[in-house]
Amino acid sequence: MNRRDFIGLTSLLLGAAGLEPSLARPIFAADKPGRKILYFDLSTEWEHPPTVDEADGTSKAAKIVKKLGETIGCEVDCTKDGSVFDGDLSQYAAFVFFTCGDLDVKVEGKTSVSKAGMKNLFDAVRSGTGFLGIHCATDTWQCQGELFENQPEEERTEYIKMVGGDFITHGDMQEATQRFTEPIQVPTLKAFGKSEVKIFDEWYCMKNFNPDMHVIAVQETKGMRIDGRNECYDRPAFPSSWVRMEGKGRVAYIAPGHGNEQWDTEFVQNYVRDMMKFVVGQLDLDMTPNLEKECPDAYVLRNKR
Repeated sequence: MNRRDFIGLTSLLLGAAGLEPSLARPIFAADKPGRKILYFDLSTEWEHPPTVDEADGTSKAAKIVKKLGETIGCEVDCTKDGSVFDGDLSQYAAFVFFTCGDLDVKVEGKTSVSKAGMKNLFDAVRSGTGFLGIHCATDTWQCQGELFENQPEEERTEYIKMVGGDFITHGDMQEATQRFTEPIQVPTLKAFGKSEVKIFDEWYCMKNFNPDMHVIAVQETKGMRIDGRNECYDRPAFPSSWVRMEGKGRVAYIAPGHGNEQWDTEFVQNYVRDMMKFVVGQLDLDMTPNLEKECPDAYVLRNKR
């Protein structure tokens, strides 16, 4: 079953010009650290409202991320053009992805990421460039296989293993409890003064979690609606936000941020800013793997009835 049918949604350029792919060697952050951030919001499937380009040719989320970059002393380049990964990536301290779908497929009117560009992306992160995935970043380059089954690690896509988790589906937007793992380290989460808060958003149901992640927020499913399309939440608690290392690169993922109204909130903006600081090396967080401790049944995708 196609995952988009399931949730009812309808909706080789090289960096060294003239060289053969085997001869082009991109330069990455480990070679020459940069202080810029690349924000990328290409969608080849369903396009989230904050990623839709406005009259000036830039999306709402891109404008916000650009301003957030200024607050942490980083210039932000914003694009939907996948050919950017065929160029010089050494100028970037981190990538921020608010993407959806297989970004290497050809879609009319869009420039996809080339196979060489995909390799450059992964090589850059493993060489020290940070990576932050927002909301639908786990609905990008997904694993094949049954929806409600975890795939063996060797069958997972290179991207999903890097970002740390894989989108299954989602139910209706609703208020749900987010539990922040102790000790709370992220300033935005710590500001609540408690470890559990209720937040309204579109909550992703996920699987294929990388066991080496450090969970910073847990999706507490108890109390969530489980009627109809919300049946996906009838499962034990699972990670909603986390950090991990991919080689020398810091990787982070945060689940909130579905719609324009969420991006208007201080919570989402501050959360994104904090995690941008983390992936560029301005904020240190505990990276000790804690998935089994915080979400021991995260691999259970459906409760028995």
